[in-house]
Parts: sequence; structure tokens; C-alpha cells
Amino acid sequence: MTKVRLTLNISDSHMNKIATVATAAKQIGMKVEHKLDDLGVLTGVIDRDKLNLLRQVEGVSNVEEERNINIPPPDSDIQ
Repeated sequence: MTKVRLTLNISDSHMNKIATVATAAKQIGMKVEHKLDDLGVLTGVIDRDKLNLLRQVEGVSNVEEERNINIPPPDSDIQ
């Protein structure tokens, strides 16, 4: 199974229930690495095939997969 790193945003209506949302995400299979209570954000890893289940959790407003961005070095020809 392919694992993806992600950021999960908690809806404003569930900011006071972030622990409940985190528990639901863990039950689906997310390994929660960081819980940023003040921001309403969870970060972690989950199997790619479980992303849609994660998006359906009550209190989840957005699930964003981590992306890699490559920037060429300052002395490269492409700037």
C-alpha cells in the first residue's frame, strides 16, 4: 500500500473537538504525527486508498496531500 503524508484541517465548528476528530482519523488508519490544537490541524500518514474515508470524517474541512517542490539552485541556468 502506498502511504501519503498529509495535512488535515478541522472545520471551525469542530475546533473544540479536535481530539474526537483525531480519534476518528486514527480509527480509519491515519498515523497522527502532530496535533496543532490552536490551528485546527493534524498532520500524519495514511494509506492512499483511505483518503476518501478520511475526507468523510465529521469535522474535517480539508485533506491535502504533501507535495514536493524542487527549486533550482541560484547559479543554475533556469531562473
